[in-house]
Amino acid sequence: MNVDKKLIAAIKKRVGNKIWSKWFSTFEVLSISENEIVFSVRNLFIKDWLEDKYGRAIRSAIKEVFGRNISFKVIYKEVSAVPTNMKRQESPISSYFIKPPKESNLNPDFTFSSFVVGSGNETAFKFAEKVAVEPGRFSPIFIYGGVGVGKTHLVQAIGNYIYSNKPEVNLVYLTSERFMNEMIKYLRESKMEKFREKYRNVDIFIVDDIQFLTGKNGVQFELFNTFNELMDKKKQIIFCSDRAPSDLQDFQDRLISRFKMGIVIEMRLPDVETRKRIARKIAEREGGHLDEELLDFLAENIDGSLRELRGAIIKLIAYQEIERRKVGIVEAINLVSHFLKKANTIDPGERLISVLSGMFDISPSMMRSRTRKANVVMARELGIFFARRYLKMTVRETAKLFGRSPSVVSTTTRKVEDKIKGNPLMKSYLNKILAHISPAVGKFS
Repeated sequence: MNVDKKLIAAIKKRVGNKIWSKWFSTFEVLSISENEIVFSVRNLFIKDWLEDKYGRAIRSAIKEVFGRNISFKVIYKEVSAVPTNMKRQESPISSYFIKPPKESNLNPDFTFSSFVVGSGNETAFKFAEKVAVEPGRFSPIFIYGGVGVGKTHLVQAIGNYIYSNKPEVNLVYLTSERFMNEMIKYLRESKMEKFREKYRNVDIFIVDDIQFLTGKNGVQFELFNTFNELMDKKKQIIFCSDRAPSDLQDFQDRLISRFKMGIVIEMRLPDVETRKRIARKIAEREGGHLDEELLDFLAENIDGSLRELRGAIIKLIAYQEIERRKVGIVEAINLVSHFLKKANTIDPGERLISVLSGMFDISPSMMRSRTRKANVVMARELGIFFARRYLKMTVRETAKLFGRSPSVVSTTTRKVEDKIKGNPLMKSYLNKILAHISPAVGKFS
């Protein structure tokens, strides 16, 4: 296998077959020199996406193949012209990927199919679909909601849908900060007419994080006039904000009134069931696998921004890939504790008590009682042993958890250590506890 093929194979191994077929189909090694490797793709948008999203995987593959770090770049290589005697039959979406849109700035992962609909976003989703199918009919649209509720995903889904079905449409998606920065740049260069021509002749105008323009009167004035001209031309305008129009401070009243003249929709944080479906969608999109029980746990115990949920899932997927083993709930709690809601973070010891209660059909209070019933004693002894050996709890912590003295904990631990030798039943119970609490630990032997 030559070095080009080795390098391609190493990159493919890191990103996985699903990602490779989706984003790397035109990815090739163009040249290799002592100090730089040049890759090529046949799409300008994909070029930037690969560098930003998969740069780390590419660098890692280069180091594996060449034994050292070598800088790389991805360049756009035009598709050869199709002979006139050949007819090209392509769907609109394939046309979009061959001829990338100008300045889309859209994340291709943000589509309607990857958006999880729930009670907190159902209305916004329905209007977004309507806008995508019939741009200009509902204009302006003002979508607002807290951080990480999916606003950016939804408005970019509109853009991606329009581009895939109407690639000729002049669509602009940008943040209000970028709008401001570009305005300042053109103003300094005395090219404001060019700036106005750029943004007042679009078909779809999507501005994210509009709240960033608080107190910036000059930019608000320019946005107001851009808004008016686009509305006169019956173009589609979409705004996103972290607060309702009436809650935007230091905004011109006339601009606030423009925001309110269309459809104003709130997006709220998803409920637990929706979060569970979102967690599965995130894991699927990232090309990793986490146990459903673990995904449900994360959805139930990370109740803030969906970005936090995504961050936790990505971290656990990466950890599994590095360690080459599954992550269980107890281990996950330690790895992503900073994402979990503090008041309800499940303590590993309490998790153990819950598992034992379910396995032996006894209440937690009974396990901590003085009863000598055989099933209760078995559960208690296994729990003490597990807490000491696997959860690495101290003698005092274990004693407090099970309502026993430190000396009883020490004696029980030694007793179970002797009992399990040649005892298939106890080994079976320990493996069941392991399966529920931390599959990463492996089987008891």
